[in-house]
Amino acid sequence: MTLLDPVLEVGYRQAADLTRKHGTTYFWGAALLPAAQRRHVHAVYALCRLADDIVDDAVALGRDTDRTRADLASFRARFTEAVATGSSPDPVLAAVARSVEECAIDPGCFDRFFDAMAQDLDTSSYRSWEDLLGYMDGSAAVIGEMMLPVLQPRSPLAFEPARALGLAFQLTNFLRDVDEDLDRGRVYLPQEDLERFGVDPAARTVTEDWRRLMRFEIARNRELYVEADRGLAHLTGAAERCVRTARVLYSGILDKIEESDYDVFSQRARVPTWRKAGTAARTVVARRPATPAADAPAAPARPRVPVELRRMPPRDRLAPSWRDASPRRIRRSLDAALAQDPGGWYVVGASRDLGDRSIVRMLGGREVTLWRSSTGVVAGPGSCPHLGALLDDCEVLGDQLHCRWHGLAIGADGAPGWTPYTAHDDGVLLWVQLPTQGETPLPRPRLTRRPETFDSVAAVIEVEGVCEPRDIIANRLDPWHGSWFHPYSFSHLAVVEDRSDDHVLTVDVTFRLSRTWGVPVRAEFACPDARTIVMTITEGEGAGSVVETHATPLGPGADGWPRTMMTEATIATSDRAGFAVARHLAPALRPAMRKVARRLWVDDLTYAERSYELRRRGEHYGI
Repeated sequence: MTLLDPVLEVGYRQAADLTRKHGTTYFWGAALLPAAQRRHVHAVYALCRLADDIVDDAVALGRDTDRTRADLASFRARFTEAVATGSSPDPVLAAVARSVEECAIDPGCFDRFFDAMAQDLDTSSYRSWEDLLGYMDGSAAVIGEMMLPVLQPRSPLAFEPARALGLAFQLTNFLRDVDEDLDRGRVYLPQEDLERFGVDPAARTVTEDWRRLMRFEIARNRELYVEADRGLAHLTGAAERCVRTARVLYSGILDKIEESDYDVFSQRARVPTWRKAGTAARTVVARRPATPAADAPAAPARPRVPVELRRMPPRDRLAPSWRDASPRRIRRSLDAALAQDPGGWYVVGASRDLGDRSIVRMLGGREVTLWRSSTGVVAGPGSCPHLGALLDDCEVLGDQLHCRWHGLAIGADGAPGWTPYTAHDDGVLLWVQLPTQGETPLPRPRLTRRPETFDSVAAVIEVEGVCEPRDIIANRLDPWHGSWFHPYSFSHLAVVEDRSDDHVLTVDVTFRLSRTWGVPVRAEFACPDARTIVMTITEGEGAGSVVETHATPLGPGADGWPRTMMTEATIATSDRAGFAVARHLAPALRPAMRKVARRLWVDDLTYAERSYELRRRGEHYGI
């Protein structure tokens, strides 16, 4: 698993967001690639999109040509410097520079691309098809050239088809976007073609002559797709599936234009997102086996379906697990966990909880407010130093939080009577550091290895209980209760003794899909600090996925008893190609993931609260 510099991770995430928002066809095609290649596709697309937006937005905003030319030149210079130095304060440019280096993309491709973008500032129409091809060489064909080092074809014969695919994609854009281009003062359809068919796009009217013109251009476009298809034979595995999916989806725009009777003025031809997802999924299912090199060793067979027939025993025949759940063993592991110094760090919520306004969380009896600035997350006391107003749901303007009641501005450096806390956003969870007796401050929380953000789906739940953090951790250090207490979720649990000790507990377990079918995996439980326990799947389906359980003391409730917030982050990944498609349906997956986790904690929190109640009463059962 490759670990990225935080700036690069942010850059690749922003590049993926740009691709998802503006280049959905590229996004769904790239979804079939392994993460390492997928992020390079996102980076190249993001660079091209940002440059294109400088030129196109200038028209929409009424900017003069000289100013736009200067903006484009500045962006080009910053990109060139990023490639030369290997770094940039702009996360996206830093990511692009890394991709250019890792993939050895010819820098000359970017020179041709930026020259074409500058040409849009001077040229609003093209006399002939040959003239248009001259422009498209730098604006489209070169994109295919950039992608070749990312996709790693088996033969240099893929070069010309890659260029043809770039041309085909852009001509499809020109045919779809006639109306938008007119608004920008541009006509990309060759003037000689317009004259030949006797049409004027500025009339924005569908006539029989217009239909004849569009049939002619669509036929030309489809010839380019046919030429591009010859390159598929030179791609293997995921790269072939990626290109084939993008080709099918983009050429589908031509079908939509035909279905609309060539009316590109009153509506924009689109392939629906559900169809893009479906096409990507069908491509995975219908994938062709890659042709291995002659001297390549045979890969071990991997079952396409990880599900196994593992019947859950009837309740009256289910073996009790109490003999295996040794109190002495659980206590030794708990003592080892409690000895791990958290460095004063506490989880206070999910990263997704913090948007463009402030939030307030409880931590050890204190109100803590958090907000986002351009440099990260800021945290501090939850009360305004002026009159004590709660700093929740406050506006953030210019990196400063403004109190809702009187507008007092508080910056990251604090204000009189208001001293900030150290905070951290790891991409899934929010953390705050407070001085804690017996703990030595650490610069960052003790994080275990996770799947990369862009190659996983994360879901977070929070459940409050009447207990102490140790009770949450002790609950998780007893996996034996799962197969008896949660038979609907776990079965066939066995501890792998030769891989277990007081610090690591390794188990073989089957996650239940039904009473008949299950998914067997091997998992490790370990505590990186006294308030955290992590389950990592080490073998089987979803290897590398983690479930992090964090226990944060909230302070005493009205009854004086302690309250603890259990925060659980499930971060799922898979090396199966189909997971790439599922990952991009994350908004639909997260509710289901949260539902499963909450169902378990309905029972487990009762267990943790019972543990605290017994200890409060002075009754001890070994842990």
